Amino acid sequence: MQSMKVSELLAALDEFRSKLTEHRELWSKSLNNIVPDFPIRNQKELEEQSHWLTRRLGALRPYIERFDSNWIMQHPATGSLWDGLDAASGLSSVSQIKGPSLRSTIEKLNTIAGRIEGLDQSDAVPSDRNVPMRSGLGPDRLMFAYTAHLHPYIAKGCFKLFVDEHYAQAIEESAKAVFQYLREVTSLTLDGSALAQQAFSLKKPILAFSDLADETKRNEQLGFMEMLSAYAKGVRNPLAHTHGKQEEQQKAFEYLCLASLLCRRIDDATPEPGSGH
Repeated sequence: MQSMKVSELLAALDEFRSKLTEHRELWSKSLNNIVPDFPIRNQKELEEQSHWLTRRLGALRPYIERFDSNWIMQHPATGSLWDGLDAASGLSSVSQIKGPSLRSTIEKLNTIAGRIEGLDQSDAVPSDRNVPMRSGLGPDRLMFAYTAHLHPYIAKGCFKLFVDEHYAQAIEESAKAVFQYLREVTSLTLDGSALAQQAFSLKKPILAFSDLADETKRNEQLGFMEMLSAYAKGVRNPLAHTHGKQEEQQKAFEYLCLASLLCRRIDDATPEPGSGH
């Protein structure tokens, strides 16, 4: 499967649109002023232009249709249908079809180029529009770009540690931050598993994801409570006793994402009536 970088696709579309504009100008000058159906002048040059445009369209069309798949046009009087891209590039259509096709195609290509300008220029665009675009960023750039979107409470205490390559400390601080955040939200003074169990208790929860009226809702509540408890025992507590341990960048990033997700889930829970919060 072929692909192009966003920057390459943008350059190719700009060139195609520029050539199409030149073709429109020459084609307009070449029409019969009395019966403007087909060009009567500059036929060799028009054929050369059309040959280049149709060949280039064959290569670009899969990419163009990723951003706009609707190229069918209709004549308002006759109701006849045609493909605007083909009519704009070729020479087989009468002026009543080719003229609107050129105008519409140039405008739509300009709109597509504007959309593409807003994308990361190093991303890869597959020719198959059913295949998602692939980021051209390296793992380092992706991780640094995403850390700005971590939960604010995690980013506040861990972003600089991560950027400065203190990966083990960043993981440890992110784990501590989850429980500190839960204490601030609930006003409890407990820690670890005990904090999680009281905050998300099934009987007297301080925070709840729902009204806990059925088994599915209770399972969600219980599952998150147990997840937090396991996080305290399996992540936060061991980290607190392994100061100086080396960690790799990607693993640290994924730990920060986990801490961020736990804080966002805490945000999803609402105070239960009568909890005092």
